[in-house]
Amino acid sequence: MVKSMTAADCAGFTPMMFAVNHGAGEKLDPRISEWLDPVAKGATHCWYLEKDKSTELHYHDFDEYWLWNKGVTELTIRLPDGRSDTFGIGPGWAVYCVRGVEHGHVPREDWGCFEITGVTEPDARKGHLHRTFD
Repeated sequence: MVKSMTAADCAGFTPMMFAVNHGAGEKLDPRISEWLDPVAKGATHCWYLEKDKSTELHYHDFDEYWLWNKGVTELTIRLPDGRSDTFGIGPGWAVYCVRGVEHGHVPREDWGCFEITGVTEPDARKGHLHRTFD
């Protein structure tokens, strides 16, 4: 069964904790790493796209990681309890999108990243999922 991060699970987390500037020596918070599933075999993709190719705010029923290597983008992370933050990232950053955590970005320039997904459970929904807040 898919166990996504819920609003109740978000206490103590900030959206920024899901994005790490490894190029500046930052490390992933151990509390986030406890949530992450193993990487799925063969689940690495490399994207090089133009700056008009943004990604809308969405989440998945599986973990997704972005390893940014080209360009600068405005990343938005929104937790299941509705807290969100938007900030600039670029080469050297990694984004750890735990299943259930929304993410999206608007590029400022042509961009590229490696995208890796975690192991997908049989009951996981496919594609981009969206939630609304009242």
